[in-house]
Amino acid sequence: MERRGAVDPALLFGISLGLSLVLWWPSLGGALNGSIDITVAGLRYLAALGLSWVAVFGVATLVASYAREAQPTPPALPPGPVEHPLRRADDTAVDDTPEDAVEDQPAAA
Repeated sequence: MERRGAVDPALLFGISLGLSLVLWWPSLGGALNGSIDITVAGLRYLAALGLSWVAVFGVATLVASYAREAQPTPPALPPGPVEHPLRRADDTAVDDTPEDAVEDQPAAA
């Protein structure tokens, strides 16, 4: 069974990046007005990015696994030999003589 990614990793990272900026917005405001040190604000952003990436990856994996299970499987082939399609009556009368055998026969005078 071939294993491949169900969701584009760049899309997951982009969504988690946007979510981390939303989570970090109050810390950015505090860093800009001086109530939070810039180092603490940076560490809070890294924590928000890690948390949001784990959350987005978990939700995407869960949704992809449910989507994979929901796909219908094709019906099984019936057992037995493969039957060829029916032919017309005039298609069955085929000359089985090879072309080389026709050329090797002497010409009638």
